[in-house]
Amino acid sequence: MKRARFALALSSASVLAAGAIVATDAFAVSTERFVLDDAESLAAGELVRTAVHSDGRVTTGAELRRIALPEDIPLVYATARAADGTIYLGTGNEGKIYRLRGETLELFAETGQLLVSSLALGAGGDVYAGTLPEGRIYRVGADGQPSEIARPDGVEHVWDLAWDGSRNVLFAATGPEGQVFAIDRQGNASLWWDSPASHVMSLALDSDGTLYAGTSDQAVVARLTGPGRAEIVHDFPGNEITALAVRDGVLAVGANEFPDPPRIASTHAKSRSASAGRAPRPQPGKGRVWRVSQDGRAEQLFAQDEGHITSLNVLADGTIYAGTGKDGHVIRIHADRTWSRWIDVDERQVLDIAMEGDAPYFVTGDGAAVYRVVAGRPANAIWESKVLDARFPARWGQLVWRAEGALRLETRSGNSETPDETWSAWSNALSAPGPVRSPQARFLQVRARFDAAPDATLRAVTVYFLPQNQRPVVTDVRLEGHNKAATKRMREERQAHVPEASHEYKLSWSVDNPDDDRLRYRLSYRREDQTVWRDMLRPGQELTEDEYSWDTESIPDGWYVVRVEASDERDNPDALTLRDTRESEPIRIDNHAPRVEALRFAQNRLTGRAVDALGPIARLELAVDGGDWTPIFPTDDLFDTAREEFSVDLSSLDAGLHIVAVRATDAGGNVGSQEAQIRR
Repeated sequence: MKRARFALALSSASVLAAGAIVATDAFAVSTERFVLDDAESLAAGELVRTAVHSDGRVTTGAELRRIALPEDIPLVYATARAADGTIYLGTGNEGKIYRLRGETLELFAETGQLLVSSLALGAGGDVYAGTLPEGRIYRVGADGQPSEIARPDGVEHVWDLAWDGSRNVLFAATGPEGQVFAIDRQGNASLWWDSPASHVMSLALDSDGTLYAGTSDQAVVARLTGPGRAEIVHDFPGNEITALAVRDGVLAVGANEFPDPPRIASTHAKSRSASAGRAPRPQPGKGRVWRVSQDGRAEQLFAQDEGHITSLNVLADGTIYAGTGKDGHVIRIHADRTWSRWIDVDERQVLDIAMEGDAPYFVTGDGAAVYRVVAGRPANAIWESKVLDARFPARWGQLVWRAEGALRLETRSGNSETPDETWSAWSNALSAPGPVRSPQARFLQVRARFDAAPDATLRAVTVYFLPQNQRPVVTDVRLEGHNKAATKRMREERQAHVPEASHEYKLSWSVDNPDDDRLRYRLSYRREDQTVWRDMLRPGQELTEDEYSWDTESIPDGWYVVRVEASDERDNPDALTLRDTRESEPIRIDNHAPRVEALRFAQNRLTGRAVDALGPIARLELAVDGGDWTPIFPTDDLFDTAREEFSVDLSSLDAGLHIVAVRATDAGGNVGSQEAQIRR
């Protein structure tokens, strides 16, 4: 037997952190709450002899007894159990086989290979072992001496073995050519199925002799009816069938989806895929458990997007047990499709599982161990929530829960995302809902003890809290169509782009609002050279948008500063309300047109001046007899003051009377003009 991905089983990458808050709702002004009331949120923490069920209940789970392997053994990858209860353990990374009888663990055989990737028990108590990376198959007798019986051509990985006693044949699932071989007692290997996939990862042999095979990188399950004869049972979503289990015609399938499944390098043709030649490395994957009935109907029973399925076991009553390869869980799935996260261990990977009989067990990697499941209700069962993040330091309120039975709930708090020595100790227990007894902090954990009532059921936990109010900070105040320095540059460079004249000024601003409070804004303005602020909004006007159209028609020309105040008063009581203000760069308000004065024609030259209250004059133009406007320039050629003199040579005009017009435009886009009749 084998159950898991080789690449992930050999990794030691850290477990990903728990997800975000399950529920945070506004209760009253600024009061928030954590709500844990469904299977996903309740199962996101740690389970110590407790189980979380698909209907959102927490109960006591299984009592376990852990048997550790030597520290130099990183994983147990495959197991086989004899009729007398002896368990054989295939390990890496030195290719050793251990034997567990009762509580006694002993070294049984050494293959000299990297990993014993599959085990099966044959006739007469023989133990068969498949290995990698050289694709050797061994038979180990009672004396523990391994003998190589087969090494099929082109095989590098023996992923699974199944002994068929009726045929007296050992079946081997291999890669990277995606083949299944039948091996007789003499070690003769004949090709049973040549799949189109790169690897056949899993085998399952039913009591009637029906053989099933699962593949990768195609998530296909086939029924092998004889040499070279295969029927496709189902093509599953994903790219790997890591585990199969069958009982009386009912097939359990572990179908996984990996974004880029890692593979050991190979030169064989079928392995030249996107994953070929890459070093093994951990990959996040999605796992699904399916059930295929005798009539071929495929039903999805369980799904998780964080962690793949590594192993399966089907019991006579239809219960399916599934091991996972990310957080070290055993999932129990009932015939009616309800499920529970039944076991949670410290190791990341449950690599093989056998729950039938009176001595159920499973094995792990990332810490090689055998776990025996002990009959009876466990003592000292504890449910522990994930770390709850209030986002900011918080004042804790009531801890409330729904349950049947006498539970005791405790809390602890801290300001680091992962609990460490800086966190508070677990609080004194509450036997009934009441105030949280942990210090103010950003993070909180809750745990429930079942020691006083092993038959209790926890259904929901709610924690109320008031996060520390965070000040909204106004980071920028802008005039539409200008950057922050636009009006300043207009003053410094004197000559600027001339905008369209308008007394509507569109203001906008940016606010850093860490706690997402609803904000109210107040606007005021003053002349640059004054200190008195004047309200921009009407009395009682409430502004909640981060922009405002300012009508400046009645405001005298000049340079003005706008002040924006942001307040979180809508979501906080007066005592806790926080405010911030920011002033704009000086803004030019210019709503009045310049004047064209003192037009005079003498000695073929038209002279005059343009005058503006604010300035500077930005453009001068001349038109003769209603013709096109043409640019003219001040006498010093510079548009840099509010008063510009001009003198234009008109000697090219035809003799006679003419109407000449002069138009002046100021830096605010306002236009004034004047015309005169002249005789050339």
